[in-house]
Amino acid sequence: MKNWKGYNVLDLLLILVGVITVTTTSIIFHSQWYIILNTILGLLCVFTQAKGKIATQFIGVIYFCFYIAISYSQKYYGEAILYLTIMLPMYIYGVIHWLKNIDEKEQNTVLVRSNLSKKEWLMSSISFILLSVIVYFVLKTLDTSQLTISTLSFVSMLPAVYLLIRRCKWNQVAFLFNDFIVPILWILLVIEGNTVFIPMCIYHIFQITYDVYGLIEWIKLEKKQSNN
Repeated sequence: MKNWKGYNVLDLLLILVGVITVTTTSIIFHSQWYIILNTILGLLCVFTQAKGKIATQFIGVIYFCFYIAISYSQKYYGEAILYLTIMLPMYIYGVIHWLKNIDEKEQNTVLVRSNLSKKEWLMSSISFILLSVIVYFVLKTLDTSQLTISTLSFVSMLPAVYLLIRRCKWNQVAFLFNDFIVPILWILLVIEGNTVFIPMCIYHIFQITYDVYGLIEWIKLEKKQSNN
């Protein structure tokens, strides 16, 4: 397929269908402008991430800012605070780390790592377990809506973002696991009658598609870079 700066016809079709779909449903269900912008930013973030593009880190920082604001407005206080204090700083660090590890032959693409060291897997796993326990009690103290789902949402997101920042190809698998948890928060709001959040539910359908596509793309990127 013909390429436009690293994107082929299939890439452009996938992102175009996603943007048109969430924008159309947002208009139909009278979603606020910031919800529309959040879903579009989310699509762009996930898709550029699937392609291993440096831009995903910059888009991710902006996306998380909107996500934090929307979560706060729906009384997901714990989720908003944790994303503000942990996830956002991780993405900001990701910007710096990815810029230091750019593929010299494709200047807008990051160098992919096939795996982490055994020591890093061990240390990060222990950290995730400890942090998960802390997160649960923080969310409980803040009387967060949908406590169990909010905890699982954050806990499953943490290793995915960490692996992404560390440029490990398995980040896409971790994101796929998270893709089946996060939508529950917004589906519950829709069930309660908040139809303006339907676009955010539809967004997650595309996110699953993009993450599957991303796993394939990261494996291809790793093979391509290792042969250079």
